[in-house]
Amino acid sequence: MKSFKTFILFILLAPLIVMGQNIEVIKFHELEKKYMNDSDTLYLVNYWATWCKPCVEELPDFIKLNTLLKDQKFKMILVSLDFPSQIDSRVKPFIRENGIQAEVVVLDDDANVWINKVNKDWDGDIPVTQIIQKQKKEFYNSTLTYSELIDITEIKLK
Repeated sequence: MKSFKTFILFILLAPLIVMGQNIEVIKFHELEKKYMNDSDTLYLVNYWATWCKPCVEELPDFIKLNTLLKDQKFKMILVSLDFPSQIDSRVKPFIRENGIQAEVVVLDDDANVWINKVNKDWDGDIPVTQIIQKQKKEFYNSTLTYSELIDITEIKLK
């Protein structure tokens, strides 16, 4: 009987859990406003998608880093390149299943316009990560391990 009550409770609360995950669909200029400022905050912006195997493989390291730095002047923004129509069917379930606490946005803009704004040498392949602090940007066009993420962020947070 106890497991039946738990099951019923889960069924009733599951829609609230999924709906509680606010995922903005934004244009690139709106994304820039989130991190282009003069604050001391270190922003890690990762471009990824649920269908990208290397992206999915590196995300646990990003999640671990976000947890480690939660009390620092640090903000992680995960920029999903999934289609906006896939938010409920792919992105939200992925976020929930992987326990992602970082801010997640879905970018809905013409890639031909914004890719070169991220970095003039970017060919559009993902995953890609930017480290931004006081409008200074660093660009990483490869998958990153946890130790690499620590090395990248540790110096900038001191």
